Amino acid sequence: MSASDRDPSGGHAAGSRRTHSRLAVLAIGAIAAVALVPLGEAPPPASAATIAWTQFGNGPSHTGVNDAETQLVPSTVGSLSALFTATLPGVSDGQAVLQPAVATAGGTRDLLFVTTKDGWIVALDAATGASVWSHQNGPGSCRINNGSSTCFTTSSPAIDPSGAWVYSYGLDGKVHKYAIGTGTEVRSGGWPETTTAKPWDEKMSPALTIATVGGHSYLYASNGGYPGDRGDYQGHVTTIDLGTGAQRVFNTLCSNLTVHFAPAPATDCATVQSAVWARPSVVYDAGTNRVLFSTGNATFDGTHNWGDSVLAINPDGTGAGGGPVDSYTPTNQQQLDQQDLDLGSTAPQVVTAPSGSSVPHLAVQSGKDAKIRLLNTANLSGTGHAGALGGELQSIAVPQGGQVLTQPANWVDRATGTSWVLVANGNGIAGLKLQAGTGGKPALVPVWTSATGGTTPIVAGGVLYYLSKSGVRALDPTTGKQLWTDPAGASGLHWQSPIVANGRLYFPDGGGKLRAFALPAGAQTVTRLAGSDRHATSAAVSAASFPPGAPVAYVASGLQFADAVSGSPAAARAGGPMLLVTPTSVPASIQTELTRLHPGRIVVLGGTGAVSDGVLSALRGFTTGTVTRISGTDRYATSAAISRATSATGTVAYIASGDLFPDALSAGALAARTAGAPVLLVTASGIPAVVGTELARLKPASIVVVGGAGAVSDAVLASLKGYTAGTVTRLGGGDRYATSAAVATRFGAGPANAFVASGATFADALSSAAAAGAQGAPLLLTTPTAVPSTIGSALQRLAPRHITLVGGTGSVSDAVQSALAAYVR
Repeated sequence: MSASDRDPSGGHAAGSRRTHSRLAVLAIGAIAAVALVPLGEAPPPASAATIAWTQFGNGPSHTGVNDAETQLVPSTVGSLSALFTATLPGVSDGQAVLQPAVATAGGTRDLLFVTTKDGWIVALDAATGASVWSHQNGPGSCRINNGSSTCFTTSSPAIDPSGAWVYSYGLDGKVHKYAIGTGTEVRSGGWPETTTAKPWDEKMSPALTIATVGGHSYLYASNGGYPGDRGDYQGHVTTIDLGTGAQRVFNTLCSNLTVHFAPAPATDCATVQSAVWARPSVVYDAGTNRVLFSTGNATFDGTHNWGDSVLAINPDGTGAGGGPVDSYTPTNQQQLDQQDLDLGSTAPQVVTAPSGSSVPHLAVQSGKDAKIRLLNTANLSGTGHAGALGGELQSIAVPQGGQVLTQPANWVDRATGTSWVLVANGNGIAGLKLQAGTGGKPALVPVWTSATGGTTPIVAGGVLYYLSKSGVRALDPTTGKQLWTDPAGASGLHWQSPIVANGRLYFPDGGGKLRAFALPAGAQTVTRLAGSDRHATSAAVSAASFPPGAPVAYVASGLQFADAVSGSPAAARAGGPMLLVTPTSVPASIQTELTRLHPGRIVVLGGTGAVSDGVLSALRGFTTGTVTRISGTDRYATSAAISRATSATGTVAYIASGDLFPDALSAGALAARTAGAPVLLVTASGIPAVVGTELARLKPASIVVVGGAGAVSDAVLASLKGYTAGTVTRLGGGDRYATSAAVATRFGAGPANAFVASGATFADALSSAAAAGAQGAPLLLTTPTAVPSTIGSALQRLAPRHITLVGGTGSVSDAVQSALAAYVR
C-alpha cells in the first residue's frame, strides 16, 4: 500500500510507511552560484511596497491571510492583468516570499525569493521579474534511496524578522543563510545548518517556518521521506535559534533521542518511515505558545513513537519526558497506518474561535482520510496529557470530498466577525464557518463548495485566491462566487500556491516560471504614496506625478509649512513638484528624485534660515538651468514675494491663515486651478502690510478666504473688501476637516483623482498640494485613524475614479485607506 498518492493536479505527494531497509551513504554534490543583474539593465523603480510576505502562509501561524491588502479588493480584482513572467533556473514547487525596500547593487528594490526543486534560491525584482542574485545548493550525486532518481525539494524560503537575511533549504541536507540584498552566504556561527544527515532518504518537503517568541527567533525545518516510502527516515523537526545558531531535534520516531540520526549501518533508531511533510512544516499557536505539527503513517505507542498524530512542542524545540508536550491521535490510527491514510498530509491549522465559543484555542486538522477535525490546542486529546487516543471536538467529512494534501486558510470577515476555514483539494474548494452552538461548543459548518480543485488557498483584501486545474482563480470567500480567473498556472500544477501583497499577485507555476499580475494604473482605487520620512514621501509624490524633464522643481523646508503652501499653486501651474529639504542639506531621497526629474530650473522658497545658501548651491548640481530663491523677511512677506513672482493681476486671490497650516493646505490645490491665483497668508486679526501691498498690486477680481472665523476673523474678511471690486467670500467649517470639505465643493463631481493626506500634521500635504493642483484634483484632510464624516460626505459627492493617499501608516492608517475605497466610483 504505497503512500505515494497524487496531489490535486496529478503530482506525487510523499507520505510515510514503515519498512526496515538501510541504505549506504552517498556524497553530496558541490555548491554552485550565479549572480547578478545583467550589465546595462535599466535601473529599477524605487520601492513602492509597504507589506512583506516573509514565509509560507504569511506568518508563523500560516493562516494564509493578508488583511493589509487594500488595492486588490473585491471591487478591483476583476481588472487584474499580467505584469511579468520571469524564467527561473528550475521549477519552484512552493510559495514565493516578498521583502520590500531591499538595498541592492542596482538600487532599492522590492524582492521576491523562491526555492527551486533542484536547490536554487533566486532573488527577483518584484516590479520587473529581473534576476538580482541566485545560488544553487544542488543534488550533486544525491539519488533518492540510493537509486537512479535525483534528489529534490519542494520547500519554500523564509525571510529573517530583521529583513536582513533569507533562508533556503539546499539538497546537501542543510539550511543556508544569505544576505538578502547581495546573496552573500553566511558561513560561520553554525551556518549552513544541518537538518538531515541522510538527504537521499529524508526529503525536505515543507516550507521553512520562523517564529519569534520571548525575544528569540526560531527557524523550523522538517523532514519526511520521498515518494515511494522507502529508506531510512524517521520524520523530525529541527529548531534553530537564529540568535545563537544552536539547534534542537525532535524525532517523531524514537522521540527520546534528540539528535540527527546517522545513516545506516548505525542503530540509533530501528523504527523507520514516519514523516513531517505537510506544506507549512510547523504552525505556531500564539494562544498556547506551542508549536504544532502532524505526522504521517508509522508506529504509534504514545511514548516514543508518534505515527498519524498531531504533536505539540515548546517553541525552542523541546518536548517533555522524551515525547511531545501534548498530542492528538485518532482512535483509528492503526487503520490510517494500514491503509496509507496519512493524518499528516496537512498540518494543524490554528483558527480564530467564533464569538461565544467555550473553547478559545482551536485548530483544524484534515488528512488523507477525507475528514476535517476540530481540535482544542490547549488540550489536544481532552485528557490533559500526551499519548491518549481521540478527543477531537468535531469530525466531519470534507465538504467537497477527497483527501486533503494542502493547507487550509483561516480568515476572519471584519464586516461580520465570522471566522472562515477555506479548504482546497483535488475535488474542489470549500468554505466553512466556525460557530458556537449549545453551551458555546464550537463547530465547523459547511457553507459553500466549488468543484474546481486546486492547491493551498490564501485570502488578501477580502478576496480568496488559489491555483486550480483551470488556472489561477479569485473568489468571494463568503460565497465561493468567482471574481476573476486566468489560465496561467494550470500546467504542471503541484504544490505551488500564490501570494498577494501591495496590489500584486505572484505565484510560481509548474513550468519553471514566476508569474506576476497587477491592476492597470487606472484600476487601482486607492494607492498610497509614502516614504520613510517627510522628505522621502515628497520624493515619492513627485516620482508618481511628474515625468523626467519637468520644467521646474520647487524646493522648500520640510520643517515649516508656510513657504510651501504659498508656492504649491505656482509649482503646480508650472508643471513641477514641491520637494522638501532640511535647512542645511538635500536628503538622499530628494537627491535621487532630482536626478530622475532633471528639472529645467529650480526655485527655492524661503530665506536662508529656512533653506541655507549651502543647500541652494548643492541644488545647482541637479539642473542645467537656474537655481533661484524667492523669499521675504517672514512668512507673510515670502507669500507676497511668491505672488509677485508667479501671480497675475485681475484674478482670484486666496487668503489663508499664516498661523495655522490646515486651511492653507487645501487652498493650494484649489488656487492651482486658476491661472495666476496666489495663496496669501494673513494673521487671524490683521492683514500684514506686505500682503496688503501685494493685494493692491493684484487688484483681484475676487477674494476667497479659506478657513473659519477662528483662523481668519470676520474683521479681516471685511478689510479684504477694500482690495477688490468683486466679492469676498469664505470657505470654512467648524474644524479643519470641515474646511477641507468646503474647499472640495469648488471641484466638480467625478474627478479622475482625489488626494487625501493627514490633517494632524502638515508635511505630507505640502507635497500633495502641488501634485493635486497639477492634476486639477482636490486635496482633502483626514485624521490618522478615521475618515471624518464631513470628508466622507465630500468624497461621496465627488465620487472620484481614484484616490491617492499620501503618507505612511504612521500618518494615515491602513484602516483609513480601506475606508477610502468605498468612495471611489
